Amino acid sequence: MTHNVPASELHSRMHALRQRMNQDHPEWELLAIFSKINQFYFTGTMQDAVLLIPRERDASYWVRRNIQRAQDESEFPDIRQMGSFRDAAATFDTLPQVIHLEGEPLPLSAFQRFNKHFQCEKPAPADLSISAVRAVKSGYE
Repeated sequence: MTHNVPASELHSRMHALRQRMNQDHPEWELLAIFSKINQFYFTGTMQDAVLLIPRERDASYWVRRNIQRAQDESEFPDIRQMGSFRDAAATFDTLPQVIHLEGEPLPLSAFQRFNKHFQCEKPAPADLSISAVRAVKSGYE
């Protein structure tokens, strides 16, 4: 029998990440998490997906395949089906201009597909976001 990560724990982790981003990168507008390990830490599931964390609204987890599995495994409150990044981008009235990407390896083709719809004018250096993610995970700076 498996146990999902409690919603309260996921909320606590997200809150800590947002605080860290506000402290270290006050200009941030959106954080995109692509790696499955970090997705699991913040959502309780690992999918072919992207976790989008906007500064001014709740995070959403966009799953390409097997949304049912994601919903079964996770207590994350906002899990959505995604055909392409266009689906996620369409939920923004105005696309963010300062987008932080975690520093885990991301194939150029995946970034290009993401950037096609999010049009990052100022993508933050990869090492900025991942340092915040790791610090939240480990509990130290």
